[in-house]
Amino acid sequence: MSQVKNFSKILLCGLLLLAASCKDKNAPTASTQVDDPQWVVTVENNLSLSMTMVVKVTVASEGTLAAFIGNACCGIGEPIEGGLYNLYISPASENGGDVQLRFYAPEKKRIYVATELFPFSNNGIKGSLTEPYTPLWVNE
Repeated sequence: MSQVKNFSKILLCGLLLLAASCKDKNAPTASTQVDDPQWVVTVENNLSLSMTMVVKVTVASEGTLAAFIGNACCGIGEPIEGGLYNLYISPASENGGDVQLRFYAPEKKRIYVATELFPFSNNGIKGSLTEPYTPLWVNE
């Protein structure tokens, strides 16, 4: 009978150790969590130099979508519904540049970046309500 008790204790200890070593690989750690960057548009909106987008965000249910050309924030998305955002982009210069999308997910306290940059296109439209632009996102 004592062998059964010892075996039960060993089995229980092994299960506890196994459970303690298993972690959600996608769970944020203290080193990957960041405070809300509170992005603001740092360029002047120019109606004659602009681009609009409908973007689908798949990494979180809510948050802040922003567009950057270099280090300049040139657009903040307005949530529509179901992970869709309307985004108006106005670059700092007539040369435009490559646009980088970033998304802050407050429930995860993470910033995600779109893996694909795309060139600013004056009067351009990228995505629609029926076919939104849906980039791949990675943790910054």
